[in-house]
Amino acid sequence: MERKRILEIGLQMEKSAQEYYLSAVDKVSDRGTKQMLKELVEQEAIHVQMFEDALAGKEVAFGKDLPDLGEDLKLGETMDAAKVRGDSDPGDILVVAIKAEMRAIQFYSESAKAFAGSDTEQMLLALVKEEQVHKARLERLYDDEFLR
Repeated sequence: MERKRILEIGLQMEKSAQEYYLSAVDKVSDRGTKQMLKELVEQEAIHVQMFEDALAGKEVAFGKDLPDLGEDLKLGETMDAAKVRGDSDPGDILVVAIKAEMRAIQFYSESAKAFAGSDTEQMLLALVKEEQVHKARLERLYDDEFLR
């Protein structure tokens, strides 16, 4: 797949994630969960800007101050996909988010291979790390709230 198409797909993925997290903020009551979702909205906005800049031919800053991944609980790998409906509980909302982060990780990982040694590869690999952090945070929250 060509670079422009990968960047366009990435942009749409990040916009969708941002919109999803924004809509999820209103569907949860726990303050900590709301705050984490708001932080994810902000982080996805940074990713959107990164893709928009890359598509416009601007220099893209990436890989700076990447947060520590922490332990990967691998909950998403064992979860069945959920769908968000009007009566969805916060657990379903988190499962959908975890699965979306997993798809982003896979897409960016696979796409990076086509651009070995380039700035595009570095940008995509930095996004893999950030999406892994998002997944880990969501899994820890799910573990704390729904599995204990």
